[in-house]
Amino acid sequence: MDRFRLAHLFMPILAVFLFSGSAFAAKAYTTDSQEVPLLSAPGKGKTIVMVPPASGVEPVATNNWTHVRYTTPGGEVRDGWVASKYLGARPPDSAVARDLGAQNASLKEQLDGIDKERNSLSQREKELTDKLTKLNAAYEELKAGSANFLKFKAEYDAAKSSLASAQENIQTLIQENENLKLSQRVQWFAAGAFVLLFGWFMGWITGKRQKKRRSTYY
Repeated sequence: MDRFRLAHLFMPILAVFLFSGSAFAAKAYTTDSQEVPLLSAPGKGKTIVMVPPASGVEPVATNNWTHVRYTTPGGEVRDGWVASKYLGARPPDSAVARDLGAQNASLKEQLDGIDKERNSLSQREKELTDKLTKLNAAYEELKAGSANFLKFKAEYDAAKSSLASAQENIQTLIQENENLKLSQRVQWFAAGAFVLLFGWFMGWITGKRQKKRRSTYY
């Protein structure tokens, strides 16, 4: 059960990294430092809309100015021109960090919920333990032949069973809590490794292209 839940938490993360390459190739992303005007024509057209920082756009044609298709937060699709210098092949680090922050907040919310449920069960365990202690004392007193022996014995057995069930639930919640914490650490580590690897790859590609251009010139 715990392994299934842990795998379920990792599936969205793995999907992001497995398909991120094809997703980046089909999109371009605006700089994260400022809004970028979407113009009706290259260089001097009127401004159609201001594209927010770190927004994804769909390139249609590229030169010094890139013809793009931008979907607004309201769902409207706008075609226009953006200066190519404001576009990049992958999302800015700030956008990646924002998405990871949202996922982290979601995981934290789940952890908080589990902690609350665990605290509630711990309180229930304490109450049942106190009741069991009292019943055990009464049981010992009435054990020699009290008329209420069978009644107290039934309550004792029921309280003992409830305590065992509560302890089992607490152990399950503790394990789920640990799994979520591990998932959160692995997610941040994997995201950091991906950003570093992708940056190295982009640097290697850029260097290779520059060498090719130099060899062409000479």
